[in-house]
Amino acid sequence: MIGVLGGSFDPIHYGHLHITLDLYQQLNLSEVRFIPCKNPVGNKKLVATEQQRLTMLQLALKPYPYFSIDQRELHRATPSYMIETLASLRLELGNMPLGLILGYDNLATLDHWHQWTSLIEYAHLLIVPRPDHTESYSKQIRAFVESYQTEDPLLLSQQPSGLLFMTDVKALPISATYIRKTIASGNYPVGLLPPAVLDYILEQKLYL
Repeated sequence: MIGVLGGSFDPIHYGHLHITLDLYQQLNLSEVRFIPCKNPVGNKKLVATEQQRLTMLQLALKPYPYFSIDQRELHRATPSYMIETLASLRLELGNMPLGLILGYDNLATLDHWHQWTSLIEYAHLLIVPRPDHTESYSKQIRAFVESYQTEDPLLLSQQPSGLLFMTDVKALPISATYIRKTIASGNYPVGLLPPAVLDYILEQKLYL
């Protein structure tokens, strides 16, 4: 199974890497694809440029040969709808099992995503707990979870999509927002992101 992690990565940090490393090992993934978005849907504003976010990803993933960067959303002019990304991946990969990695907070607002009920037709949904998030779902999402949830991770590799799995990954309490605020206040978020990424941020005078 190939793991898929989408995001702005503004900047990428150890929270992202911890989750993906844990899932890579626990679920015996063949690889994880990091997919940086071009135009975030909603009110989210990006600070770093496309090239800066891409460079930070390249620096962070260099030690991990089983992690790769997929630039398809950066090459699209339309908003970064995950449903379109998964559909294009499915066209390329045929029946290879895909696992879309989502935090609990993503799951709680999934009914706001474009064509959200169709995501599971293209990939399994791998849900990661967040240390600062308590479970609170709408009735629609609760029914969706009940319809597709499995507690057997072995089933994920036996079909290309269609299952929702609650992982037991222990997510780290790190956020890109906190890192940006720390840098803006004149402090260095040492230990929260790879040193090469922090060096690049300081070199580029990002988030000041």
